[in-house]
Amino acid sequence: MKPFKLMLLFLAGAFTFTNAVSQNALINILTQNSGILHKGETIFVEVTVNNTDPASFIGVYKIKTHISVPSAISTIASSGHILPTGWTILSNTGAEIVLSNGKDIIAANDARTILIAIQGNNPGGPSTIMGQLSFSNGTSPGAALGSLPGDNPADNSSISACKIIR
Repeated sequence: MKPFKLMLLFLAGAFTFTNAVSQNALINILTQNSGILHKGETIFVEVTVNNTDPASFIGVYKIKTHISVPSAISTIASSGHILPTGWTILSNTGAEIVLSNGKDIIAANDARTILIAIQGNNPGGPSTIMGQLSFSNGTSPGAALGSLPGDNPADNSSISACKIIR
């Protein structure tokens, strides 16, 4: 009976360790005001990054969030964004902004909401706004390539739209 109990204990420990290192990040984006803005107006793109794993956290400098806008009709503002505490902007070209979760640890079943300011420049659209997750190695500033063990790549992108009117 003792070997059986030891085997069960070993398997339970191995299963727990496997779950402890798996994580899944998910992104969802939504353009406020139904994505309609006037030329010269600024609105927010609401970006939600979720840790859907029920047991594991996502560590510091692991998440890179890429948001791109249709540059023919809109630009990402140079300021006015609302980021969660600890998050940083790695780059902003006006057409794409890349963010890092920086020093923010995302707990199991938790989410972060980010507001990215975009400005309407030329009438047109509707055109696609794209959100994409990639991962870093966990070291500052979070720009290096990395991975998130156990991540489901099927939920690492999201789209919304914007239409610029006069």
